[in-house]
Amino acid sequence: MILMFQNLSVHTIGFINAARAKNHWKDSVAKVFRMPIIYSITLAFIFKFSNYDLTRFPLWPSLNYAANALVAVNLIALGVQLAKTRFRLTNKDVYLSCLIRLVIGPILAITLVYLFQLKGIIAQVAMISSSVPTAVNTALIAVEYDNFPDFASQTVMISTLLSAVSLAFVIYFARVLFPAF
Repeated sequence: MILMFQNLSVHTIGFINAARAKNHWKDSVAKVFRMPIIYSITLAFIFKFSNYDLTRFPLWPSLNYAANALVAVNLIALGVQLAKTRFRLTNKDVYLSCLIRLVIGPILAITLVYLFQLKGIIAQVAMISSSVPTAVNTALIAVEYDNFPDFASQTVMISTLLSAVSLAFVIYFARVLFPAF
């Protein structure tokens, strides 16, 4: 559910915000409804509550191959964008964005975990997922809408590098604060 909520928010609010840089807000909203993920999540809910076994669907192996290729395709697209990006290691906005994502995010997650009284593994997942690096999708959306693609690409790269340290601490604290048993 957390992953589904994150994907829905990125592919709705994220797309609207990115598209608003060059378009009217009505056009931005219209573009969201052209995104297949909105319909995919709706279909996922429908199939989740039906008794149909999707693994018997004739195209299941093809869908499975496409799902397995997603990460590789996204990383190739990010690599192409990074090759075009002019890196400025002095961009304070990139570091501020990384600080918010990697430090402030987990602090807010702890607050929400206590507020919603989550326990165990669910609390750990909520906290850890709030501290992962900025998603590759961010850079891809920025490129798609020509909305500061260099900034987005730098943020993805720097937050990924910094998360090697920050994520270890967050995982440790998630296990200490919210034991699974």
